[in-house]
Amino acid sequence: MLLDARNPDVTLEGSVDLAIVGAGPAGLVLARELADIVSVTLIESGGIFPNSRVDALQHGESIGLDYPLTETRARGFGGSSSRWAGYCALFDRHDFIERPWVDNSGWPFGVEALEPYYPRVAKFLNLGEATFDAPSIAEKAGIPLPIDNHHVIPTVWRFGTPIQRFGKSLLKEFYSSTAITALTHATVVDILLDPERHTVTELVLRTLNGRTGSIRPKIVVLACGGLETPRLLLNANSQISEGLGNGSDLVGRYFMEHPHFNIAPFELLQPDIFTHWADRGRVKGGLEYLSCLGLSAEVQEALGVLNARLHLYRTPSMAETMETPRAGLFMEQAPNPASRVTLSQHRDTLGMRRLRLNWQLNELDRQSFVKTARVISAEFEKKHYARLAYALQDYPRFSLIPLHSNHQLGTTRMAKSSSHGVVDPNCRVHDISNLYIASGSVFPTVSWANPTFTLMALSYRLAEQLRAKFQPSHIPSKSKTDIISKHHHQQAGE
Repeated sequence: MLLDARNPDVTLEGSVDLAIVGAGPAGLVLARELADIVSVTLIESGGIFPNSRVDALQHGESIGLDYPLTETRARGFGGSSSRWAGYCALFDRHDFIERPWVDNSGWPFGVEALEPYYPRVAKFLNLGEATFDAPSIAEKAGIPLPIDNHHVIPTVWRFGTPIQRFGKSLLKEFYSSTAITALTHATVVDILLDPERHTVTELVLRTLNGRTGSIRPKIVVLACGGLETPRLLLNANSQISEGLGNGSDLVGRYFMEHPHFNIAPFELLQPDIFTHWADRGRVKGGLEYLSCLGLSAEVQEALGVLNARLHLYRTPSMAETMETPRAGLFMEQAPNPASRVTLSQHRDTLGMRRLRLNWQLNELDRQSFVKTARVISAEFEKKHYARLAYALQDYPRFSLIPLHSNHQLGTTRMAKSSSHGVVDPNCRVHDISNLYIASGSVFPTVSWANPTFTLMALSYRLAEQLRAKFQPSHIPSKSKTDIISKHHHQQAGE
């Protein structure tokens, strides 16, 4: 059921098996995956519709690279997915491993830990099969691949048909659910621990109309995104002065985006060759895709660069006239402990200290753009596909000011030990027995790829881990067949 916490008839006290904080994609998936075995309370700071007072809770300071803290996020049922453009892509296999030229790289597991969940994610996101192979998609679409030479390789973004709108498509299901209590307009303002400070015992709630309450959970999952999750952990300092999970001063550090740099001026000489690069193409069944290009893993290693993809795009004003598209690089950002979220001295209406973001890029970020742009641009010129208005060696003299991609990642990073990360490989906060995080904030590195697909796979994996916690006899599924056939609450039309 969906309840408005501002309503005086709605109780804000009680005990529950599983409390999930945040009704974005990760929180919604976890709730519906586990509601068949435990009582679930989903706690969402926003409501069903936009609300200016709720939006004001997200205000903060940006003291590094310019970053709009409010327009990149949304509170409410469905979370920031209301701003999602539907881009789906896979992390590359080498994105999960330690790369000697990238400090603080490497996940505590390989892509094999997430691959079994890809078919379920693809189905949930209305993609059909979890197929992202550019050559096979191009063949089905009946178009050539302009470049594919094992050094510069084609890739695709895919889009669901229709794009999954979590807030809209799941609203009716959550309204009618008897297994899930979803509290809207309820903000968690503190997380309390037992006397030994190893277990969460209470979530303190507050509403904008002055109501207060507390939920006593067996297990808590924070699914608040890459900015609000560290903000909540840092604000929860009534028992531990530095905040929860922050014994190694890592909460809020390693903030990463997918910075976008324009390769300008870049003139396409044969735009017809690049059909379905700036404009989406369709394959059989109506599924949509966009093409892009990147350096192979071997070339990235040889050059010592981060992962990236070149794509062609039009701004909204260009799209109206179908002007020749521009070229840009969609970049992985290096894990950088100086790029971070902290708290300001200002407080919001509910008494929580507001966040302060210091987004920073380092020299590896800049050199990765320069070197990748050189290699791919040279390939374009060699084939007479495009022409640059200045020599490639002139790139370093240009100031590189990134555009953001609305992706907030890395701020509660995953690692095997608490000295290197905030959560363990199962997304549990180190040293707290029952506190988990489901967010792109746990990504140790962020690839070039948009995070939604990988976050959904990680959420399904976490659901399996939690199911095993609640049902000790349950063994998390390993085979794709088991995962696909497993019965859960079905989404209407899924």
